[in-house]
Amino acid sequence: MNLIQSCRFVATAAGVLTLSLAGTAAAQWAPTERVTMVTHSAPGTGNELMLREIADIWNKNKIVPRQVGVESVTGSQGEKARRYVTFQNKGNPHMLATYTPQSLNLPMLINSDTGWRSFTPIALMAVDPMLLVVNVESPWRSVRELIDAAKQKPKQILQGGGSYGSSASMSGKILEEFGGVQFSYTPFRGAGEAIPQLLGKHVHFMMENPAEMAQHVKAGKLRALASTEKLELLPDVPRFQDVGVTARFPKQFRGVMAPQGISAEAAQYWVQALARVRETQQWKDYVSRTALVDSWTTGAALVAFFEEEEKTYMRLNKEMGLLKTPK
Repeated sequence: MNLIQSCRFVATAAGVLTLSLAGTAAAQWAPTERVTMVTHSAPGTGNELMLREIADIWNKNKIVPRQVGVESVTGSQGEKARRYVTFQNKGNPHMLATYTPQSLNLPMLINSDTGWRSFTPIALMAVDPMLLVVNVESPWRSVRELIDAAKQKPKQILQGGGSYGSSASMSGKILEEFGGVQFSYTPFRGAGEAIPQLLGKHVHFMMENPAEMAQHVKAGKLRALASTEKLELLPDVPRFQDVGVTARFPKQFRGVMAPQGISAEAAQYWVQALARVRETQQWKDYVSRTALVDSWTTGAALVAFFEEEEKTYMRLNKEMGLLKTPK
């Protein structure tokens, strides 16, 4: 980000924070037509269901004065959705979009102009924790023991997970760097396909969302060693930092963005509308049911968060050989 861009983003974030303090300033704008929330994910997937939950809360509680609907724009690894929202609907305050690590990272991988700076940041709503598990018959009962085993057997400890370059593989890379070791990564079509491989002891460990693996931990088939966040679903599992692993793992965030070019008043309206979502029991039940961790970041802090995550992903992209075109 150059100096001019930095100033623009800080000024926008500061404007949103000022409006938040002013309180009544956001009343200068409110939706006057149907609101559309766009996701790059297919119907029935996690991101799409999150938007449906938000829309349902807004509609049921009349938090937003116009009907709110959800639209899936799939294809081109999310690029179609990103272009649809921030370019085809530039300046449209009646459109919002889900924003995830994939949304942030893929534009860097393909050298696209649909990066996070081409959107108006609204809020980070929740985080998918990353849980490290081994087979219950594994000899390792701590992250340190897993790392020590990898030191003794370089590249022989197998991590299973989704495709190479996924959040799981990047988290494994971070753990490698922290421990000064090398794992071998075995990719599958997703966590659902990888879990049976771990249960069958064909791979040694996985790092995935707890929603995918908690039932196997509770059933005594998998052993959870650590998580990136404290888990309501598995309260006895320590965080990585609690067991001395101070590495910074990329957050598996779920956020909401708006197209570029909307007013600060419109942006703040949506910040406040989402804040009201978090106050409802329906949202709290949704977060608990889906093993998410409630998280709230807006304004300048959200811009700083995206800047930091961008640096992390760019470094990992380079180290893992994922960049296909020069940046």
